Amino acid sequence: MRTIRLLGAAAIAVAVLVPVSQAGADPTCGWAAKTEPDTVNVAYPDTNATYWSHPYAAVPGTELVVHGTYPRARYFSFNVYQPSGVPIDSTYDVKIAPDKGSSNPYAGGSRTAHKQSYTVHVRFEAEPATPAPNTIYAGNMKLGDVKNPGGLLMLRVYTPVDPTSPQGGVPLPTVTTQTTTGQVLTTGGACSTDLPSTGGAGTTALNGSSRPVEEPVGPGVIAWGKAFGNDAAGFFGNQQNAYLTAGIKRIYGPLVVIHAKAMRYPDTSRGIQPSPTDQVRYWSFCQNSNSTRVNSCTSDHETALDRKGYYTIVISDPSQRPANAVASKGVTWIPWGVADDSATVIYRNMVATFPHAVQSVSKGDDPVKVMGAYYPSARYCTKAGFEHGGWRGCAE
Repeated sequence: MRTIRLLGAAAIAVAVLVPVSQAGADPTCGWAAKTEPDTVNVAYPDTNATYWSHPYAAVPGTELVVHGTYPRARYFSFNVYQPSGVPIDSTYDVKIAPDKGSSNPYAGGSRTAHKQSYTVHVRFEAEPATPAPNTIYAGNMKLGDVKNPGGLLMLRVYTPVDPTSPQGGVPLPTVTTQTTTGQVLTTGGACSTDLPSTGGAGTTALNGSSRPVEEPVGPGVIAWGKAFGNDAAGFFGNQQNAYLTAGIKRIYGPLVVIHAKAMRYPDTSRGIQPSPTDQVRYWSFCQNSNSTRVNSCTSDHETALDRKGYYTIVISDPSQRPANAVASKGVTWIPWGVADDSATVIYRNMVATFPHAVQSVSKGDDPVKVMGAYYPSARYCTKAGFEHGGWRGCAE
């Protein structure tokens, strides 16, 4: 019964990811839906991020004006989506210039400055040859000169410094709808219409349960492919991320083991600020149901490394967790999710600045050759095999 309720919750989440004219959301306030583990858990979210969505109607001659304070977090962004979930345009922290008299801490400004405010515009027109500062454009959909009827504006905040404040220790930004000549039509802060939070109790119960183990039917192959590689796909993808995805199935083995060299990132939870020397702003692995809900993730700062800077990640039910799948052995364990026979693993790379990230994998490329030591080699294994030889004990 618990599984049925969770799948129903995913359907509810889909219902809120539609334009305001269809959803009936209150246009006088912003951010009508927030991700939650058991209710609004859809479109492959990352558990180390929180997502707020604002439905909009793309009425010509109007625009959205978003005013807020830079959050204290690893990263934040605004992506604007057409009805199918394909991203049209976006901007993110370091690219958002501060208001006059304010400071942008992501772009070298003081993180203790008294004023740290910004203003972003969403205009329902085609992007000009010279875009205006702090402006994203949502007049046309991707693939042809087709007018966009409306969709979602999404705010993302990743790994806040204070994990108890998902919005990064600041109020959510206000969203104002106005004419392009400046006449205010509606304005307001965050809505109070979030679905009731369960605290993730349902997801925790699924992740804490195990299935009986069956004899694997064959070796199986785990192959990664780059996701969302064209303008017709996206399903609420983030334009600052690039993704590798792999399908996995229990019939090939009770464990999945992933091993590769870790990319360098700024651990903002320890006070390290983003810099040009970072290879990526953020990376993570997430284990997802094929219904698009996320079961569990491990992000860069949560993932154990060995002395050479390599990670080993084990995905399994709790009963199949090897005794040596612990951080002290350089191993990170995440649960498979008992409800799923098969699943989708997603590897995210955010704001990459070096040539071996997922962003460098083009259509037709072999990710192994492009990424080298950073390619996440993945294999099926058994509990006994991993306990005997670690990730090497699972090598073909």
